[in-house]
Amino acid sequence: MARISRYDLDTVISKDDKFIGTDSSGSETKNFRLSDIAKFLNSSALISVNGQVVFKLIDTGNITAGEFKANATAFNGVTSFDFSTINANSQNILNYLQFFEDQNILITQSDDHNNYAHYVLTTLDQDESDGGKVTFIVAFREGNGSLVAGKDYAMSFSPKGQTDKTFQSPSLLDFNEANSYTQTITHNLNKFPSVTVVDSAGSHVIGSVNHLNKNSFTITFNTTFSAKVYAN
Repeated sequence: MARISRYDLDTVISKDDKFIGTDSSGSETKNFRLSDIAKFLNSSALISVNGQVVFKLIDTGNITAGEFKANATAFNGVTSFDFSTINANSQNILNYLQFFEDQNILITQSDDHNNYAHYVLTTLDQDESDGGKVTFIVAFREGNGSLVAGKDYAMSFSPKGQTDKTFQSPSLLDFNEANSYTQTITHNLNKFPSVTVVDSAGSHVIGSVNHLNKNSFTITFNTTFSAKVYAN
């Protein structure tokens, strides 16, 4: 075998290039593919990129270190996630997970970035009885694709929409006796917003607003008319 210094340098790096090393289970020399090393680093929590935390999705059973579950498969149907408070590197990351409460989060499939979703985290619940987990109650904002069991996903903070939270009803809403002059507005702004109502003639009208939670409210009038509702 030639000395390492005498081997030519590979100036075109490929994911299928290989390294030679020793397997930790013994003294056997093996080849290690570059793509497999990258996959291991992405899923093992040995490195951190811009605050991302990587979890493997499971669909049955209790979550263990480095795993998470969702209550639905399609991204736009998910309303809750359960994340292990222990990452794949056996570190307790509960304090970091708690940071995400009331924030926007991004979930991205590690080997397919076109498979992603953007959510508002509305509520965070901690449960140590199930091996240590936190539950994220979320509201879907946008995304593409679905969750795939067995895949690794990066969860991180998303600044998109974090500073400009507004809502506008997509069309005129009818306030009349048939609906008790009340409309329920789901805005998913994750806050108790100020509310403005503008009728079809362009006049600002004031009704009775009852905030149901941080993502919805009812507004009631005592007369029949049509209007658009704005929240910010």
